[in-house]
Amino acid sequence: MGRLGILAGGGELPHIGMREALASGEDPVFLSIIESDFQSGEYPEREYPIHIAKIGGLIKACKKLKVDRLLLLGKVKKEIIFKNLNFDLKALALLARMVNRHDYSIFRTIAEDFEKEGIQIISQKVYLKSLLLSEGRYTKRPLDKRQLLDVEFGMEYAEKIALLDIGQTVVVLDKSVLAVEAVEGTDQAIRRGGSFAKKAKAVVCKSSKPSQDDRFDLPTVGTNTLLTMHENHCEILALRDSETLVVDPEEFIRLAEKLKIHILSIGRGNLSKINRSQKKLTHIG
Repeated sequence: MGRLGILAGGGELPHIGMREALASGEDPVFLSIIESDFQSGEYPEREYPIHIAKIGGLIKACKKLKVDRLLLLGKVKKEIIFKNLNFDLKALALLARMVNRHDYSIFRTIAEDFEKEGIQIISQKVYLKSLLLSEGRYTKRPLDKRQLLDVEFGMEYAEKIALLDIGQTVVVLDKSVLAVEAVEGTDQAIRRGGSFAKKAKAVVCKSSKPSQDDRFDLPTVGTNTLLTMHENHCEILALRDSETLVVDPEEFIRLAEKLKIHILSIGRGNLSKINRSQKKLTHIG
């Protein structure tokens, strides 16, 4: 077996993945994306910078480093595809084959091409299981009937926009959609939606698509999500259970309690039952 490569964007996820992979006995290497906000961490000797628009260069780097599995982790801002990037011939050929420029179309086309080169893109869950919340309510206070109706309404729409590859997040209030996430990202969607809520408190719903391909773009939240919600009149965060990566779950739940933000991890089952049953962090992963 060859090495594990972590195609790394910004944020904490690549570094969590690196630590988990090392703990499991892997010999991983970062293929750090120059155009992202990747921050050098505690393993600089394992970092190999690459350009996102140089797919041919990425494949060559994998061959050189004996990488046969790739884990895609970290933020790369969607608007980067609208910038004047200097694509290499391999990237241009892949772009020409894509049905559209939605995330999944891009990822799927790249994955198919990499597999032909003997490089498998693996599930993001493999080394991030500890960041997944199982079904339940993770903060103390139960929700009232109006809040539950908004959660149910919002999760339905969040799943629909995820299925259309528009985004993964909606902000709702009184069964009305205040904001839909698109290229701008989750935090900006929360700010836009919260600006309409004002004295009322809005609900943020984040969902993967049905039959989500967990190699790519699993929904992700962290403490910054909660701080943005708190600053923008949002009091509930509803997530899809076992499909949403929560960066530092213990700190995340502690901060949610401090800010009086409800956290629900929801399957496609009985919402009221989930609301009645608080779960502790021993249920994570």
